[in-house]
Amino acid sequence: MPTSWFAVLLIAFLGTIEASSQGGSRQRSGSTVIPGLLTVLSAEENRAATPEQLRDLVEATRAAEGAVQAAAARALGRLERRDVITALVPLLASGNQDVREEAANAVAQAFRGEPLAQPTSVQHLDTVLQALLASPRSEALRRAVGRLPYETVGQVRAAEAFLAADLDSAQPPASAARGLESLARLRPRLGPLRDATVARLREIASRRTARIQPADTRRNAMQALVAWHASDRPTVEAALLDEEFEIRRLAVLVLSGAGSTFTPDERVRFLNLAMRDGSPHVRVEAVRTWARRAASEHGCGPLLTALSDQDLHVVLAALDALGDQCLDDEQITTFLAAEARTPPTVGAWQREAHAFVSLARRSREHAAVAMSSFSMHDDWQVRLYAARAALAMDDLDTLRRLAADPVDNVVEATLGPLRKRLGAESDALFIAALDRRTRTTGRPAPARPYQVYREAALQLKGAQGTGDLLTALIGALQRATDDRCQTSRDARLALIARVVEFGSSAQESVLTTLLRDIDPEIAQAAADGIDTWTGKRPRIEQPRQPVILSMAQLAENPLVTVDMENGRAFRMAFYPAQAPLALARFTRLVSEGFYNDLTFHRVVPNFVIQGGSPNANEYCGDCPFMRDEVGLLMHVRGTVGVSTRGRDTGDAQFFINLVDNPRLDHEYTVFARVCPADMSVVDRIHEGDRIRRVRLAPGACDR
Repeated sequence: MPTSWFAVLLIAFLGTIEASSQGGSRQRSGSTVIPGLLTVLSAEENRAATPEQLRDLVEATRAAEGAVQAAAARALGRLERRDVITALVPLLASGNQDVREEAANAVAQAFRGEPLAQPTSVQHLDTVLQALLASPRSEALRRAVGRLPYETVGQVRAAEAFLAADLDSAQPPASAARGLESLARLRPRLGPLRDATVARLREIASRRTARIQPADTRRNAMQALVAWHASDRPTVEAALLDEEFEIRRLAVLVLSGAGSTFTPDERVRFLNLAMRDGSPHVRVEAVRTWARRAASEHGCGPLLTALSDQDLHVVLAALDALGDQCLDDEQITTFLAAEARTPPTVGAWQREAHAFVSLARRSREHAAVAMSSFSMHDDWQVRLYAARAALAMDDLDTLRRLAADPVDNVVEATLGPLRKRLGAESDALFIAALDRRTRTTGRPAPARPYQVYREAALQLKGAQGTGDLLTALIGALQRATDDRCQTSRDARLALIARVVEFGSSAQESVLTTLLRDIDPEIAQAAADGIDTWTGKRPRIEQPRQPVILSMAQLAENPLVTVDMENGRAFRMAFYPAQAPLALARFTRLVSEGFYNDLTFHRVVPNFVIQGGSPNANEYCGDCPFMRDEVGLLMHVRGTVGVSTRGRDTGDAQFFINLVDNPRLDHEYTVFARVCPADMSVVDRIHEGDRIRRVRLAPGACDR
């Protein structure tokens, strides 16, 4: 393996740190003490913002303790900088398997950074790929080989050959197929798999092998085939009979593909089988696929049958599909009108609300009869669906009324359609939206109207800016800034953009105060705005945010129980080594009662459920941003992740993976998992279901 590039880069890398350190305002002491775990985590939490912190991490890769080395490798990878790869490659030969695993994963994560000037990105990839291929095989190594940012066909072929070789073993590792799935999903333009590799994946997925493969190996093989669009009829037919529901669901996904080679009769036959599957996950996928691929030729009978399903997720999928299918069938319209009765004031509302929106898409006249009862319902979630129905019906009167709703989520849903239809005539409604205030809720965190501010500012782009609009925008920006809440970023960026568009240097003082903002992106946007107005680049004075960690916090590893309002409960266990800061943050908020009485506001069957927002939306959470802790953990069914809107923007909202979601791997932090025995409770959670309380308790998942 060539090593010259590594030697040159490592010397240059360490020299850059040393030069920067000597030129900085603070210089390291002469201490040669190897940083401990807490030092590594502190540097990681600060994103190694100083040369000293970066050197701490590099030195920690040479620590005597394997745990410190592994943590340092993990931290360097999370910086997503290619210049740190030179410090990681030597760890691939470590005698400690944990260190090797972390180093392999960190190398792949670091390659997400900008390419270096020298060597070229192709040369850099070639050299590092050879180092990986020469390292002892492991789970993380195979997955890392599958996700490097390859640039040439030769690189992809080398990666494929490495992974395919492991598929040929008597018990092929699941990680080899997982690596091939990543290769297909991330680098599809560099050529298809070899026929022999596809054949082997088909054998594993369909169990046409001498030995029965474990479920995770078959599942990963099927995922790789889906990603490569390489499934054939025998494989799908076998997969539909697999005892693992996720494999059967993946087979249905193949049937939904527009490029699949199945005849219409074959697809209908397989879908009818899937419609009767014992798993609601498979039936949901079958309903979606029938609507997409079969309803136009074979009618909506199976969708109507699905309305009698015992699982509400299946019913809702069928109701949603009927809003767009078989539109000339008046009996379906009449049936939906009967389904769209007024929801009860207490209890489940989802079935009626989904039916009402589908009815509105089919027939404005039928839906108009029930609009008043939905749009004035006591439950704001029903009113939110009324806003969606009003959009489908072009019902401006209802949209105007709901634009003054007391709940921010309802207001947000009206702003886009009102601006599109009314233009400047909606200015007064937008000014009122921008004047909305934070509401106290009786819970630890208030409900902040950030999503309304953001949507209003986005919809006003290109509008004729009036003095009243500018005043309203500045007022909303100042109120959001006064909150000192980092999770206001998206709203404030949109507000700053409109203030710059509508304003002038006369408003310079509004942006000048933001040059010292706690959020560097806000300070940058303010500086850009002032530059636009004046042609002069102002100086940003970024305050440093100290991070205080304690080993006591990091040592905590409780079990969490989530008690739902409906009487059900599920438990979660943590991954303290992989995501210690998320663990510390989550358990602190649980102790403070932050999650009590909040809802799961986002439920996407066969994907995720998400909750933990005081305002039941993407833009309101706990104020300080959480740093991402992406790592070795994969987003498999039951794992719990941190919801973000970009790197390091977690606001303590969390999501639970309902199925394996490989496209989320290495993008979102995994910090916990639902106890396997409790996933049946999670599967029955629906949009708006309320968390009564979350509590810490001793115990383990197997009890």
